[in-house]
Formats: sequence, structure tokens, C-alpha cells
Amino acid sequence: MTEQVEDPNGVLAQDDHMRDMDRVRMEVRGIARPTPSVMRVTGRIPGADPVQWRVPNLAVRIEVETPATGRPVSRIYTIRSFDAGAGTVEIDFVLHEDDSPAMRWLHAAQPGDTVWLTGPRPHFVPPFSPGKRAALFADDTAIPAVHAILEAWPEGVPGAIWIDSGDRAAMEALPRVAGVDRHLMLRDPGCAAGTADRLFAAATALDAPLDWTIWAAGERDEMRRLRAHFRALNLPREALQVLGYWKRGTSSSELDRRRLASYEAALAKGLRMEDMIDSDEAV
Repeated sequence: MTEQVEDPNGVLAQDDHMRDMDRVRMEVRGIARPTPSVMRVTGRIPGADPVQWRVPNLAVRIEVETPATGRPVSRIYTIRSFDAGAGTVEIDFVLHEDDSPAMRWLHAAQPGDTVWLTGPRPHFVPPFSPGKRAALFADDTAIPAVHAILEAWPEGVPGAIWIDSGDRAAMEALPRVAGVDRHLMLRDPGCAAGTADRLFAAATALDAPLDWTIWAAGERDEMRRLRAHFRALNLPREALQVLGYWKRGTSSSELDRRRLASYEAALAKGLRMEDMIDSDEAV
């Protein structure tokens, strides 16, 4: 199946979807490998508005392949950090062995190259609430989001993070915040991501869950189970933010097709994008 995701009705270009996002060109300024599992791209975005790009947990859609016809192949990534003075962003790519469009682009990229991206779109941040602790559950794909969230963590708010990763260095590189406990669930080399339900296990073992607010991101099926667990405990909706970043055995293109179909169905019912935030498709 082709990696392209076509939009014959043009709904992705409509105001309800685009909001304040723009399609902009980013110049690659540097490529580094800060940890064994991560390649970090530093890119310059001319005219980047600091107010828009400093928000924690921003997502952008990078056009990693441009076929001769049809829509570009694109993938969503989180902005790890933004330097207002230089107008640059850092974007971390979790390395995979498969021959995917994103990995092909990453391995071919060189300083001086340019690439189109659409964004930024603010993603969920932890629903901090007075008198409650904040819990974050994340796998490798969500570590850049956790980094951005920790950088903007409100002073004096207690919490804890649980990271399911095969890369100890990626966890160690996260900012340390006073009052926020850290738990690394280090995977063995033979344990594939998204197979051990470690985040779900940690979430279900949480002491006094109604005294916490929850933010979680990772493999889609595990995230759905995690969200169902807290809903069954009657955790208030405003205290629960859960995102499915990827799905085991399913390509990003196929996930995008499913999301587009659900979005079009919602529009046909007179709904808007924000009405999908709490739906299963959002997870």
C-alpha cells in the first residue's frame, strides 16, 4: 500500500483543521545522535513567532517524501525545544530499523537541506490541578514531549514520570524538576516497544489515583487500556489526557487514513476538531 494519504475533499486545508498552523520551510542546521536510540535534528524556521513556538508540547508534520504526484508523505514529530534568539527548533527522531519514509529522510538529511513542515499545533500538556500530583506515563516516542513539559513544569507542583524505554541515556537527558520523581522501566534488548504493557502496569499500580492528574502517551492499544482504567475509577475527564502516538503493526500512513476518515465523519455530523479530542480515534 502506498504511504501517501490523499485528501480528496480538501478537509485538511480547511480552517477548522489548520487553525493557526502554517506550512513553512525549515532549514536543517545540524544533525546529532545524543543517545543510542535518538537522532536530533536542529532546524531554523525563518520568522518563527516566539509566542507561538515556545508553547510546551508542540507538534509539527514534516513532509519526509515528495512523490511526483499527489500529497507529500508526512510524519508528526514533537518539538523538543525552541531557541527564540536563533529561531531554531530541536526535533528528536526515535531510530527504527525498518525502511520507513521518515528513516530514509533522516539518514539522507544534511545541514543546508530544507524541508516543508506544517505547524505548530499545541498538543496536550498535563492537566495540572491545585492540590493534586501530576503523573506522566510515556514510551520512547513521547520522550521529546516529556522533555518540553518538564522544561515548563509549574514551580512547586509535585509529580512523577514513568518512562518505558530501551535507552537509559534518553531518560537521563530529561530535565530534573524538584518534587518530580523519576521511574525508568528499562526494556531488555529483546523486548520490543509496545509489547510489555509496562506503562499500563505502572498506571494501574498508582496509589490513590483520584489524587492525581494523568498525562500519558505511547502505543495506541496500551493507551486505550490505560484511559479505560482511569475512566472506570471515575477520574474526572479534565484530569485525564491520553494520546496514542503510534500503533504496533500499523504504519503511520494507515493511522492517518483512519484519523482522516473519522474527522470527515465528524464534520458531516456538524462537529469540529475539538469534539474529537476525547474520542477513541484521538487515542
